[in-house]
Amino acid sequence: MEATVNNSIMYWSTFAAIFSVFGIGALYLIGRKRWTEELHRLEKHQKKMEEKAALAAEDSENIFLQEKTDYLGKLLSQAGMEAKYKQMKNYWVMSSIGGSVVLVILPLVFGAPELSPFGFVFGLGAGAFGFIAYLKYLVKGRQDKMTAQLPQVLESMVSSLKAGSPVVECFKLLAETAPDPIRGEFKRALVSLQLGKPFRDVMHEMSTRIRTPDFRLLTQAIFISQDVGANLADVVAVIADAIRARFRLRDFLNSLTAQGKATAVFIGCLPYFITGMTLMITPGYITPFLNHPVARIVFIGLMIWEFIGAWILVKMTTFEV
Repeated sequence: MEATVNNSIMYWSTFAAIFSVFGIGALYLIGRKRWTEELHRLEKHQKKMEEKAALAAEDSENIFLQEKTDYLGKLLSQAGMEAKYKQMKNYWVMSSIGGSVVLVILPLVFGAPELSPFGFVFGLGAGAFGFIAYLKYLVKGRQDKMTAQLPQVLESMVSSLKAGSPVVECFKLLAETAPDPIRGEFKRALVSLQLGKPFRDVMHEMSTRIRTPDFRLLTQAIFISQDVGANLADVVAVIADAIRARFRLRDFLNSLTAQGKATAVFIGCLPYFITGMTLMITPGYITPFLNHPVARIVFIGLMIWEFIGAWILVKMTTFEV
């Protein structure tokens, strides 16, 4: 009887110990899951706060950054990349040096060392020009976006002016509601005005960064309204209508000149295409010409001349509206 009682006590003790272990383990896992979720939520909140602080620091750096007056500084200001002035300047130098190094090595690889001096000089110019062309491409994309957004911005400005708001309040509204990238320009102008910079200087700076004739027209309209007291809302509404009419005319001219542009591209690419196909199909026909040192120099000159002719053809079929 006593042995049975001892076995029963041992059994229930073992069961209680196992149950306690599993219970403690379950409580630990539940608590760990809850704390893990809490830590994960806090980490996400911290990341959001860090991103917001980084964006605020970037905006403040762009707003209070002193504008550069040299050619590269103006390009970067129009591309919205003023904060990267030193970095882009280094890239410009590296691009020039890299272009010259590549065009010096290529003739040596293909067995034409007499072209290396020409490659050095041409590579410096090609590298520098290629980097500037890339920046101009970025500038054009940003300016086109702001030009397309300008009619919508002017409509918001007209509504605000008709409601009796001053121009500074219009800038505040546009700095909050306008789409990017033009919103950043109005935000920067608003901060400059709040810091006490004269209104005309702020508008001139915006005209420098927004290189569109429509915005210059808006600037002149605001100045005339301040000088003689004209109805600015009606003038801005007329400017918005003129911009839309210009967009329609631009699309119409693009449709009329599409065939001419295609012809210019075809004529410009045809000599290079014929030369490449001839070299691939019958190499013996053109290889003796390419193996002669003087002929190589003449061939490079012809390529440059053909490129200039293609550029002239494209310019002849391009109309600024």
